[in-house]
Amino acid sequence: MITHQDLEAALPQLTGTVRLNGLDGPVEVYRDGFGVPHVRASGELDAFFAQGFVTAQDRLWQMEYDRRRGAGRWAEAVGAVALEQDKTMRRFRLEASARADYQAVDGHTRGMLDAYAAGVNAFIENTESLPIEYRITGLGPEPWQPWDGLVVYKVRHILMGVFESKLWRARLVGKLGPERAAKLFPGCPPGQLLILPPGAVYAGPLADGLAELSRGAAALGYLNDTEGGSNSWVIAGSRTASGKPLLAGDSHRALDTPDVYYQNHLACPEFDVTGLSFPGVPGFPHFGHNRWVAWCVTHTAADYQDLYIERFKAEDPQYYLYQGQWRRAEVHREKIKVKGSGDFDLDVWVTHHGPLISGNPQQGVGLAFKYTATEGPSDWPDILWRMLRAGNAGELVESMRGWVDPCNNFLFADVHGETGYQCRGRVPVRSLANAWLPVPGW
Repeated sequence: MITHQDLEAALPQLTGTVRLNGLDGPVEVYRDGFGVPHVRASGELDAFFAQGFVTAQDRLWQMEYDRRRGAGRWAEAVGAVALEQDKTMRRFRLEASARADYQAVDGHTRGMLDAYAAGVNAFIENTESLPIEYRITGLGPEPWQPWDGLVVYKVRHILMGVFESKLWRARLVGKLGPERAAKLFPGCPPGQLLILPPGAVYAGPLADGLAELSRGAAALGYLNDTEGGSNSWVIAGSRTASGKPLLAGDSHRALDTPDVYYQNHLACPEFDVTGLSFPGVPGFPHFGHNRWVAWCVTHTAADYQDLYIERFKAEDPQYYLYQGQWRRAEVHREKIKVKGSGDFDLDVWVTHHGPLISGNPQQGVGLAFKYTATEGPSDWPDILWRMLRAGNAGELVESMRGWVDPCNNFLFADVHGETGYQCRGRVPVRSLANAWLPVPGW
């Protein structure tokens, strides 16, 4: 039984002085009346080290939870109830994607990720008070790896995409047929305004999706049944009493305990930023401000996840069909440890479209998942430190050019009077058919 005394004993020490390996100079941490940590360091890497340390003080179990569920290891903590979830996450291959991104970034970014991880591990190695959840689950904290924060970021965003709606439409088409289903999905709602490129002429009427649904319906015979609104605004200084811009971001993410965001403040010679970070991830990618510029995001709900129905060779299911030729799929053998029961072996199949998240190649069919955040190695984490140094709106916009996921409405304002909006993210260019349904991978 967990007592009140046990809970109090699990609280970290927040006062005093500690000597830690891995710092280049002294670091001061002050917590205000709300418990928000304010870090002042003599160098950038020390600031990220300290961000990892204070975040672990406050949110280590949340970080552990996100890391484990992103890597498909949550059943190690809670048992068989999490097995299906772990199987799904293993198929998404988020940890492999995070490792690939870590190798793709530049040396400066790798140093940032290494320093943050070193700060987390410094807390783990020096604390006498671990979160009570470790005692409840019987687990111990494993060392934090530099790419673990990228796993955390990916698992916090993969289910904010659109692939589930494509599955839902596929099931509906299977029940109703393409013509009746198309009436429920008009390509353009009545009265909607049209935005055309300069010089373009509207030739109307807009496609209503019937053609795409009709072509996709033929492939659905190979597919078995498969299982918001944020807001933000910015007002120019010409319309405010102070003469300075006003920026507001209102994220409507799901209610979590603790919250998905973590408020903190980092100061060093390179930058001085207050904002909201993701526990486990360095920097302030979604909400923050330095002395010159402020930023916030909302989700665009753009279409950046696709599903492909793959056909596998009957006599040798390691091969799948693509443009008239048989290609060999990758097969990764995964072992899922399940608390209270034996290990579970899982084969994860990967085609050139992406990993199979549903279906059975042994029976001739699978559903491949392609997602801009996992389709290949990406250097997007380079943004995490570059944006913190922006001295004006233009520099902030430039620092964000490599942004991938999620596609965001990115609003900003600076002390020089500039305000602006950018749609930031990577959206694939492909057939409209991909927007409606899983499409034939062959």
